[in-house]
Amino acid sequence: MSANGVEHPTGKVRRGSARVRLLQALMSLDDHRSVQEHSVDELAAIANVAKGSVYYQFGSKENLVRQMLVHGAEELQRIMDELDDGGNLAVVRATLTAQIRAAFAFLREHPSFTGLVAYALARRRDDESQQLRAEKEAIVGLLTDRLGRLDAAKVAGGLTEAASSPARLEIMATSLLSAAVTLSIEQHTTDQEWSEEDCVQALVAMSAGGLE
Repeated sequence: MSANGVEHPTGKVRRGSARVRLLQALMSLDDHRSVQEHSVDELAAIANVAKGSVYYQFGSKENLVRQMLVHGAEELQRIMDELDDGGNLAVVRATLTAQIRAAFAFLREHPSFTGLVAYALARRRDDESQQLRAEKEAIVGLLTDRLGRLDAAKVAGGLTEAASSPARLEIMATSLLSAAVTLSIEQHTTDQEWSEEDCVQALVAMSAGGLE
């Protein structure tokens, strides 16, 4: 089970293993089709593995899609954990900015994963894709935790009188994730003149302003 309470049936895999290499190859897929629209034969060819290897590692394409989100959520958590740094408000703000910058770069480098997150964000609770909801919620939880640290630092620094409610933090985290995914897709497809740093600063402003 992950730090966010998401159960991973096959266990956490070693970085650099054949399973991870296959996931990373497919997360970086960039041919204007979602991973769901590719056949297993196509996915195997993209990852340069035998078709049987996909079934051996994941059992089905549906589980492969889920495991891409699981792995991506774990990678985002690793990125944020490596940059964690407690302290006063200025340190917490700088840390969150660095984490947003690194997370946005990850989304840009893995367009197929980013598309899956967008797909998961758009699903209703009662539709056929609710299996993806847990992975989406894990990423939202990761952002909620970091926004909560910023919120607590603002209270400690006397900038706000009371801490934000858990619901407000979750709303902000969901909004931030949705905005990051949208900006990543737009910059990659239709607005390539947008700089990555401008996108990052827009997300930073959104995260800070939403907790005023």
